[in-house]
Amino acid sequence: MTKISALAGVAHNIAHHSASGLSYLSPHLTNALRIVGLQTTEIELLSAAPYPPNATELEPLRLALSTLKSTVENLIQKHGFIPSDFKSVVLHATPAPWDKDGYSLHTRAVITAKNGRVYDSGWLQ
Repeated sequence: MTKISALAGVAHNIAHHSASGLSYLSPHLTNALRIVGLQTTEIELLSAAPYPPNATELEPLRLALSTLKSTVENLIQKHGFIPSDFKSVVLHATPAPWDKDGYSLHTRAVITAKNGRVYDSGWLQ
């Protein structure tokens, strides 16, 4: 039987992975936001083609987010769930203002289950 309480850990893992170099979001996400003057963003990772709203289109970021979507789906399935068990999986990301090269991201993942329960990683730095 699947434990819904495991979703808090899944949210943490998503946020941690997204901030790491393994996700390849950095520095592309920072660049896409800074070009249009944005300081933070929210990305729905369960959408067909996740991308930050109003951000500049950058192919390396598009590819990284596509891969992150697959990683999120694998994490969810590893814990016995399927993507349709959720209303949303949102990644909040804010580039560190002190990092001019754009490699440091502050991240937070929020999972909302179909039953309305919310699992929030909190901000990771």
